[in-house]
Parts: sequence; C-alpha cells; structure tokens
Amino acid sequence: MELYPITTKIRAYWETISTSYWFIPACLMAVSVVLCSLCLALVQRASIPGWLLAFFPIVTQSGAQQLLSTLATSIITATSIAFSMTLVALVMASSQFGPRLLRTFMLDKGTQVVLGVLVATFLYCLISLHHLSSITQNEDALSIISASSAILTILDVVCIIYFIHHLAKFIQADEIIYRCFSDFLGDIDSLLPRPEDQPDERPLTEELAVRTSFSITLFSECNNYVQTINYRELINRNPDIIAGLEVFVRSGDYVAVGDPLITFYGRGEISKEMVNKYRKCLVFGRQRTPVQDPEFAVSQLVEIALRALSPGINDPYTAITCLDRLTSACVIMHDREFPANCVVNTSTNIWLLRRTFALASVINTAFDQVRQAGESHMAINLHLMHCYKTLKNHLDTKYHPLLKSHAKATMYLASKQTFSDKEQDELDQANKRFLQTA
Repeated sequence: MELYPITTKIRAYWETISTSYWFIPACLMAVSVVLCSLCLALVQRASIPGWLLAFFPIVTQSGAQQLLSTLATSIITATSIAFSMTLVALVMASSQFGPRLLRTFMLDKGTQVVLGVLVATFLYCLISLHHLSSITQNEDALSIISASSAILTILDVVCIIYFIHHLAKFIQADEIIYRCFSDFLGDIDSLLPRPEDQPDERPLTEELAVRTSFSITLFSECNNYVQTINYRELINRNPDIIAGLEVFVRSGDYVAVGDPLITFYGRGEISKEMVNKYRKCLVFGRQRTPVQDPEFAVSQLVEIALRALSPGINDPYTAITCLDRLTSACVIMHDREFPANCVVNTSTNIWLLRRTFALASVINTAFDQVRQAGESHMAINLHLMHCYKTLKNHLDTKYHPLLKSHAKATMYLASKQTFSDKEQDELDQANKRFLQTA
C-alpha cells in the first residue's frame, strides 16, 4: 500500500501508521461490521432459489447457532496462534538482525492483512451470532448467514496457509536484505527528488546568501529526532518579510531542548509569533524514519552485516550479501542529484542555507563499520575490494580518492591480521586490480 501525501507531516504520520499492526486490522474490522450489518438487513427478507440449495443448505436456528459458535471459537484460536507466530518471528529478527529491523517486519503488508482478515471474520461471526435470535421465521436467511460465515472461514484457512509460508520465507536473511533494499528503492524519489520536481528552486552560492541584521532564531522545544523538514514551505511563506533562512538540522538529527533549529533573516523586524508558526514545518518523533534520511536505509543494511559478523553469529555470507546491496544503493544514489546546500526560490527570492546529505557520507556510512567489524575475515576484505572496484567503475572520478582511502584502510586493517601467504597474495591482487581500474 503506497501513499503520496501532499505535506511532509502527513508523510511522517503515514510512516508511523504503515509500520503498525493495528491500522489494517482495524480497517478490515470496520469493513466486517458494515458488511455484517448489510447482510443482516438484507437476508431477513431474502429467499434462496432452488438451484442454490446445494451451496446454501437449509439449517435450523440451533444448527446455525452451533455452526457460528464453532467458527468463532476456531477463528479466534487461529488468530492467537498467528499472533504468537508473529511475535516469535519478531523476537528472532530482533536478536539476529537487530531491533531496528523490526520496522521492516512490521511494514510487511502480508502479515497485517492476514491478521486483519482473521479478526474481521471473528467479528463477523460474533455479530451474526448475536443477531441470530432475531431471525426465527426465515430459514433461508439462516442458511445465507451460515454459508457466508463458512465461506469467510475457508478464506481464513487459505490465509493461514499463506501466512505460514510467508513467515517462513520472510525470516530468511536474504529476504530481509532484499526487503530493506526494496524499501530504499521505494523511497528514493522522496529521499532524492529530481530537479524537475522542484522547478521553482535553483542552486545558489553561499556568498550570495546575504545575512541581514534583522535575525531571529527558532529553538527546539523537545528532545526528539528530526523526522522531516518541509523545505518548500519554508521558502514560500512571508516573502515580504523573510529574506533567507539558515537551517541547522537535517532529517535524522537528534535535538535537545534549546538547540537552534532555524535562523531567519528578515528585510525588517521579525516577530516571535510569526517565527513560531514555522514549527509546523518540522516534524519530530521518537525514532528516525526513511522519509527524508538516505542514510537510514543504508544503516539498516549495515546493521544486518554487523550482526552477521559478530562472534555469536559469524555469518560472513550474509555480510557479503549486504555489501552487494550497499554497493547497488550507492550506484543508484550516484545517478540522482543530491540537494544543494544553498538554494533560492525563484518566485519569492527567499534563500535557504541547510545541511544536506552527500554521496561521500553515504559511502562512509555503508563501508566504514563493516570494514572494521570484518577485518579478521579474509572473505570480507576481498569482497570489500571488489565493491570498491565496482564503485570506481560507476562513480565520477571525484569520488576515486575517497574509494582509494577506503581501499587503503582495508589493506591496513588486513595487514594487522595473521593470514596465510596465499590469502595475503589474493588480497594484494585484489588491491592491484582496484588500482588499475580506469
């Protein structure tokens, strides 16, 4: 389920809702209540044609009551088992892949829909059972209610079979890594919007961002993470008063009470009341989100790799898979344009100076910790050199010194380990191939 909201605040709220286990089940429960109410209102005046009697056999009131009671009991039991399996999977994911990977599990719509269908069917049977005593004369209505409940129960059985298969597949390391990478691909347009999506903005050199003497600073009133910042709204409001803004935080930063957020430079005096209205342009929360934070998705893959390289797990193959995905993520981000540090709105002439993300910082986030954690694994060192070589083939030459520094750091950490002559020769050859890459 995708949503393309108008404002960054709605997008942040949707991120919270989409990673919950209550939203889709609550929607399906509401649909179940409406469907059951319509069914009860119609079936009391309904009659079954003769050719449908094979599918809707005539049942008595006591038979319908017993059937609905049995179905409701069975479904709520299956629901509790499904919830238990989900919690077990979450515990396993938290211990093996890291607690921040729980977001990927909770974002899975398959699990949310299965849980929603189960509780919605239970609610349908419960409401039908409650109104069953009011249907005394029309046996056809009893048959329709019983048959519809049985059909929903068959659907539940199919959902449970799918759920077991889905959960067994979902807890595999390769699948988790692929889901994290897919989430990154789905968020790339909001992380790094294309210039044509912002036609009224153009880059500006910092020297042209003139700081006036009329300035006022907006300070933080909470201790939370910055989740999203509505930059477009910041440079569109009050052009007759605001000349420019300097934003000191970016998405993913943690701020404490009293930390400076934005400094406004005006064409005249700026009131505190007007400045306080700009707080709505920043959304804070208890945790980081991937809405405007390119390093968030990268950090998730890094966390899986670090867990895999820990002494308790010692799974370098999972770490190698993470390195492949991290390399692909860096190549994809290289093809997108990162936001400029300083921009100006061509309509309002308000300039904006901000801290932004850069591909160099993303590369450092992707490989620094994995290199340090995998220094004793020759397979990791060799694959790191392969990743640097791949990036050198795809990235602009301005990033080659950075990649060279990463390769040099990998060779230095490997030299401090005790490897055989054969393994050291393989690493030297990998370094030679990297240096010879055009």
